[in-house]
Amino acid sequence: MTLRKTALTIALAALFVTGGAALAQDSQGAGQPAFGETTPPTAAMTDQTVDTFVDAFVAVQGIREDYTERLQNASDEGEAQGLQQEAQEKMMQAVEASGMSVQEYNEVAMALQNDSELMERVQEKAMDRM
Repeated sequence: MTLRKTALTIALAALFVTGGAALAQDSQGAGQPAFGETTPPTAAMTDQTVDTFVDAFVAVQGIREDYTERLQNASDEGEAQGLQQEAQEKMMQAVEASGMSVQEYNEVAMALQNDSELMERVQEKAMDRM
């Protein structure tokens, strides 16, 4: 159980490093603030918001895992770039399909960095769904 929670924490941390930048591209294109520029929400996250975020996060992680393997097998830089673009688009679609905008997803992700209680709530729910 501890190993699983550690792996989930690493995956959530990776979200901030890789997933947030990819998802922020959609926000930037629509005139929205970039991932690093969003303002964390001031109100407490509702259970519904956390549930929706976890659904989106699990979907994004599945896409990331699938494309990580594909990227490792890419034959050249051009193919790798194409796969990265395709993965980013699929991740954005997955977030929106979960019922959350990319901007909302990024805001929750930012809030996770500053709120250990929220991070724990997300981890617990994500562990049940992964």
